[in-house]
Amino acid sequence: MSPEDFVALALAEAPTNERGGYGYVSRVASGNPRPPGCIALTWIAGRDAAGRDRIREHARQNVADFLEEPGFISIVTGFVGLRGFTVTAWETEDAMRAALARHHAVAMRDLFAGDYVASVWTSVWTPTRLNRVWVRCTACGALEDVNDDHRACGRCWAELPVRPAFW
Repeated sequence: MSPEDFVALALAEAPTNERGGYGYVSRVASGNPRPPGCIALTWIAGRDAAGRDRIREHARQNVADFLEEPGFISIVTGFVGLRGFTVTAWETEDAMRAALARHHAVAMRDLFAGDYVASVWTSVWTPTRLNRVWVRCTACGALEDVNDDHRACGRCWAELPVRPAFW
C-alpha cells in the first residue's frame, strides 16, 4: 500500500465517534536545528468532505511557504474525520508572522469568504521550559545530554549520533 493509498483509506473509512477516531498524520521538517521560540497549535473542521479537501489544498501551499522561511523548524499535521490539526514550531513569533503573510493570508480570506469551514481555533504558545535533548551512544549505551550539540560521548569518547531537531 502506498502512502497515498493509506491516506485515502484513512480519510474515507476511518472509524470515528464523538470522542475521536483514526486518521492520518504527517511531519515536515525544515532541517533547522534551533530550539523553538514559539509553537502554534491549530485545529480546523471542514463542513463536509469537499471542505476538508479545500483545507488540505491550502495547507499544502502553506507548508511550501513555511519551508522558505528561515525561522521555520517543523510542522506536524493531520486529519481525523473532518477535523484537521497542526502543530508548527518556529524560532520566533516574527518568523511565524512572516510565513503567515504569504499563502496563509489568502487561505484566511477564503475561510471568511467561503462556507467550507464548520469551526476553527488557533493559538500561539511560548515555552516555559525547554528540557534537554538526549541521544544514546551507540558504542557504550550511555544516554548523553546533547543540548549543546557536542559530538563525543562523555563516558567513552565515541562519536555520538547527530542530535535530532528539537521538534
